[in-house]
Amino acid sequence: MSSLQDLRHDALSLVVVDDARTGRTYFVRALRQAGYKDIRVARSGQDALDRLQERSTDVVIADWLMPGMDGLELTRQIRSRDEDEGRYTGVILATASEGMDALVQAFHHGVDDFLHKPFDAQELIARIFTVGSHAQAQNLLIESSRELTRGMDKRADHWATDRLTGLGNADWFEAQLTTLLMEAGMRGGAVCCTLIDVSGSAIDSDNREAAMTRLGRRLMRAVRPTDSACRIDTKRFGLVMTAPAADGFRANLFERIERGAAGRPV
Repeated sequence: MSSLQDLRHDALSLVVVDDARTGRTYFVRALRQAGYKDIRVARSGQDALDRLQERSTDVVIADWLMPGMDGLELTRQIRSRDEDEGRYTGVILATASEGMDALVQAFHHGVDDFLHKPFDAQELIARIFTVGSHAQAQNLLIESSRELTRGMDKRADHWATDRLTGLGNADWFEAQLTTLLMEAGMRGGAVCCTLIDVSGSAIDSDNREAAMTRLGRRLMRAVRPTDSACRIDTKRFGLVMTAPAADGFRANLFERIERGAAGRPV
């Protein structure tokens, strides 16, 4: 698997979309002079989708105004395809006179960046480098998460579950935390990891294993449906929680969990 250090701008794959031959020629000449080699051209939005059906790409550079399918509709269909295929394609639209409202609308549709005509080759290369690097990094994170999920599914039966409580174990805890942090880095949101020490007087029972089992069940009932509890080792439980933002982890959340799990002897 690649790493972030392996990402190179000249290794980007590109698709240029323009109904005008002069536009396609200008794009391709500038890109080849900058060292890009994997360049395909399309004469329309549908032609571009056909190219992507043959092989995915890192960045699509398209004219906004084209007959038939314009650049905005092309972007919408690329985003739909990305969602189905589990990948990310960078999109840059070239425009001559779109107003600010139209640009905001385009960003909401998933456009990554714009080129305002007339533009020079240096601006073109700079924007492709930025969008392409972002697309490569996103796809690296997606593949890392996919590999982690495959590995978890393959080994879940014999390593992910704590025998005593039925909760996830330490390996599951680490894998779950890694996956959620990746997703938060890509899509936003906050992740909280909480450790609960149950050594000493917290266990009011001669049968420690039975007490830990009861405590594990209480934790499962006390956490929110979106959160997860696990048993890390013989003396500690762990919680992995998510929220749209960090202020979602308020003190009353942890107080409620504490009351539900340790409000009476185990």
